[in-house]
Amino acid sequence: MALSKMFKWNPLLRKHIATGFLTLTVLVVISLSIINYNMYPWISRRPLSGRSVLRYDRLQPLRDMFENASKVKDIGQRSNLEGTGKTKVTLSDLQEVNNKVSVLLLVIVSTAPSRYERREAIRATWWKNCDGTEVTCKFFTDGLQLSEEQERELSTEQKTHGDIEFMALESTRNFGLRYLYHIMWATAKFNFVYLLRVDDDYFVCLERLKAELYHRPTTMLIWGSYHCSFQDLIYVDEAWILFTSDVIERFLSQDPRSMLCHPHADQQISVWLNKLYGYNQTLVHFDDHRLHHFPPARELDIFDNVSRVCDSHLGVHGSSPEMIRNFWRNSGDGARLIKRSLTLTRITETCHFPNVFNISLFDRPPYQFELRPCIANPRWTPNEGMWLGTHQEKVEVQKVSRQG
Repeated sequence: MALSKMFKWNPLLRKHIATGFLTLTVLVVISLSIINYNMYPWISRRPLSGRSVLRYDRLQPLRDMFENASKVKDIGQRSNLEGTGKTKVTLSDLQEVNNKVSVLLLVIVSTAPSRYERREAIRATWWKNCDGTEVTCKFFTDGLQLSEEQERELSTEQKTHGDIEFMALESTRNFGLRYLYHIMWATAKFNFVYLLRVDDDYFVCLERLKAELYHRPTTMLIWGSYHCSFQDLIYVDEAWILFTSDVIERFLSQDPRSMLCHPHADQQISVWLNKLYGYNQTLVHFDDHRLHHFPPARELDIFDNVSRVCDSHLGVHGSSPEMIRNFWRNSGDGARLIKRSLTLTRITETCHFPNVFNISLFDRPPYQFELRPCIANPRWTPNEGMWLGTHQEKVEVQKVSRQG
């Protein structure tokens, strides 16, 4: 009662208490915001409303091209693979949405329809760290020219796991078109800070990668394993290639009717980079030697009994399904507290040649092809079948010679 009378007859006291309460509330809100930003700084990049700005209307000609490809009744004129242009699997929609999902990292694993064992090995291991909040992971595979058995098996796999996207492409050497499909889908459905495209025989130390991303550049970043064997042919390999969202947006800023594609995505991407950025030194070319690229790990004895692979590597390319499972059992991958600045090795530090890419210097098979407009949905090797990879390139070249 006495306290009530004090408030009633002392307006100055009431004013001080109200002011103090308001100040305390503001301080609590600011503190929580700082804590939240330090833990999840990428959240600050989310749109304030539930709707995203639609920025990719100009890509409609490319969407139409892919959609028309799925309606072709006789792609057999371009390929001798079993099946027809029609498919029973549901092809991914490239139309841009308003309510995009915001994530720190979007991971796209490119996989052939027949690589079920590789996908299962990934699902049983590092895929478990795709939490859907900070990191979202998707498999992308070809959805055209599938046999009835493949359609049935892939449809079952999709219903079981819900992690496969199907492209309006058939299984031949057209990695450049696949990459274009990947980035069109990614920007249509997500607001991401980083996009990683990786092969389906890669073991990825995803928790370590995620921890490092909070300390890496959020713009103008290219992160991967670079080729530096020949002068003026310096480029990042497509097996693991990570970009910040601004670089992806720049790729898609090109005129869809003049954008050029190549059967090998890494050559195509290097041409795009030269066209859009020149040799701009502000681009961060991160040549990470913790990514084992070549020879394939399955051909090396040193990876047979390795333990805590994530202590020395960020990813291991050319891993068999069995190796991926073995790596996972004692990977050493886990959330890491980064207390110091991380080394970021630029290509200028790791390569003795200038960072120059001249596609005309690819003057022999199996990598020499001319650039063609993406809008034409080109095929360079229509009778080749599935590309078997660099470790089997001699077999593949012989196969093409017999067919030609």
